[in-house]
Amino acid sequence: MSEPRKHHYLPQFYLLGFSTDGKSIFQIEKASGKHYPGNIKDIAAIRDFHEIDGEGAEDPNAVEKRLAKLEGELATDLRDLLNDGISNLSALGEVVGLLSLLRMRVPSVKEHIQESLASTIKMVAKEMEKAGKLPKPPPGLEETLSVDNLQFTVMNWRCLELMFDMAASPDILSLLGSMRATLYRLEGEESFVTSDQPVSLFHPSITEDHKFGVGPAIREVEITLPLSSNALLKLDHESGDHNEVLATKEEMIEFNRRTMISAQKYVFSGAEPASVVQALTPVKEMFSGFRYENTNIRGEWYQFQRYVPVNPKGMGT
Repeated sequence: MSEPRKHHYLPQFYLLGFSTDGKSIFQIEKASGKHYPGNIKDIAAIRDFHEIDGEGAEDPNAVEKRLAKLEGELATDLRDLLNDGISNLSALGEVVGLLSLLRMRVPSVKEHIQESLASTIKMVAKEMEKAGKLPKPPPGLEETLSVDNLQFTVMNWRCLELMFDMAASPDILSLLGSMRATLYRLEGEESFVTSDQPVSLFHPSITEDHKFGVGPAIREVEITLPLSSNALLKLDHESGDHNEVLATKEEMIEFNRRTMISAQKYVFSGAEPASVVQALTPVKEMFSGFRYENTNIRGEWYQFQRYVPVNPKGMGT
């Protein structure tokens, strides 16, 4: 039997909730607005995305296989929450776990980890080169083998380890589980969209140039995850019980805006994409997600990491 090579970073059961025919969905390019329908088995998938690479790996597809089992359980939990509503606390807890997983297992996070780790390795190598602690290159290759001209890569397994460690962190799961949950429903022809970075962090005043960014523990942060075309979960730090409400059109537009800004490359929708493209146009240059910066302070290199949240209209990039 052939091994699975097409690895979904968004589970197929999750994407099905946005499909109108149970098998296909529109993929919309954030930068250009170009769109095309695709079979869900081919959407939000990257070849060997979850591969455990490197020598000694007993099963390079062990993560993908483990996820297949986990996703079968999460599909049931999501269905139960959508059917039973916010009162099903067991299903709600598991879907909060799904939110944590989808926040970290996407291409934008993997690319951030790859680039930031490679940058750190290069900074260390440059300092070692400066101090004469690296082996001298063969004569004639000094320029070619200088650290500035070398490319540094990070093994895929290391990125996966960090992604899933953060997603399954007991501290993060406890924090998310302690937040107030609101389940928004839609009726009629309006619909929520999702994206290749479906979990959005919103803050009412912190902008892109804030030196520290935000995290889930920040008091005013709101975290959203579209659950299907007619349901969305929001977590916040407000007091009170979990609740379930019918979303207004204005709320639907705002939550879709957050999802579109958080998108790295793609927005996904089951409905005809013309209205999505129209809503995407004014936010296509806006960014939300992880960033890193290398800074030299008194001769020492430091790397600072931060998460840029979605801002209210009129703010941000």
